Amino acid sequence: MRLSFDILRAIVVVCGCSILMQAVANAQTSRDRKRDEDQPSAKALEVRLEKAEEALVNEYKDVAIEFYKQGDKEKSMKMLHRLRQLSPQTNGLKERIGAISEELMQENAADLEVDTRKTWELVGEVSEGKPFRIQAAGEYKMTFITTVTVDGMQEQKDSTEFLHDAPLGCLLGIIVSDGKPGKPFPVKSELEYTPKKNGQFFLKVNVPPGTRCIGKLKIHASGYLLTPSGR
Repeated sequence: MRLSFDILRAIVVVCGCSILMQAVANAQTSRDRKRDEDQPSAKALEVRLEKAEEALVNEYKDVAIEFYKQGDKEKSMKMLHRLRQLSPQTNGLKERIGAISEELMQENAADLEVDTRKTWELVGEVSEGKPFRIQAAGEYKMTFITTVTVDGMQEQKDSTEFLHDAPLGCLLGIIVSDGKPGKPFPVKSELEYTPKKNGQFFLKVNVPPGTRCIGKLKIHASGYLLTPSGR
């Protein structure tokens, strides 16, 4: 009799546990189903993302316009470049960036002369990552005197005074940073250049040692180049 009672009690306990576990499982299933129903669909998420991107694009546009109205063209350009990364397909964005860039390039304009008799004449100070423009015009005379053997004239080697692979007599530029001159580069009649370091910018004509020059060249400098007259 005792054994039968224990068996019956065990059956009741097992059944109770089963019912409880089923109830918990049913409740969990109901919660999972409700959570799935509450989660937005992929389409709804895409629509939200499109609206967020559109709002951000409009904000960048408005801020860029406000910076430009305040006269801060550099910050306006930065906002437009960020906008270009975010939404490169925006109509007229490339043209607007180009227009503001040209406006900046035309600022700080100064006219000066380079005396071809001199070696490396200072034009002004330049800044890292800031472009400037040089436009040059004019003519000069040069006389090259050297001794030549029957083997002919030896090829001139590159130096800070002369570049043999650049046109003879063309205008050269060089940037001196922390007292150390960089490599000269051709300027010719026009050049837009973005320095990699802060420094001083110099000009001279590309002639080998022993050349005598007479004449002055007219230079129009603009952009991020601070000439002595602009101080």
